[in-house]
Amino acid sequence: MLKKLIVLLSGVYVLAAQADLKPDVLECDAKRATRNAAMEATLGVSGGCDMGKATDNAMDDARDNVGDHLDDAKDNLPNLERDHDKRRGLDRE
Repeated sequence: MLKKLIVLLSGVYVLAAQADLKPDVLECDAKRATRNAAMEATLGVSGGCDMGKATDNAMDDARDNVGDHLDDAKDNLPNLERDHDKRRGLDRE
């Protein structure tokens, strides 16, 4: 009985892990949206990805990239106050 329970719980764990990976693996982009539209036109069945979702994902990715570049630029700016203090021999720490 214990062995059956262990096998059952490990199976549930594997399925839960796969369900967690599914959104990352099946990200909606323009290629998938186009494929789903073609399937809808020919077979009458399509997936959950359409151009609206693909556009939203692209906009979110663009916002994330802009935010990342902005953070990198802020990190690379020189600390002018610290440099000024060093030249004057001041220690504000």
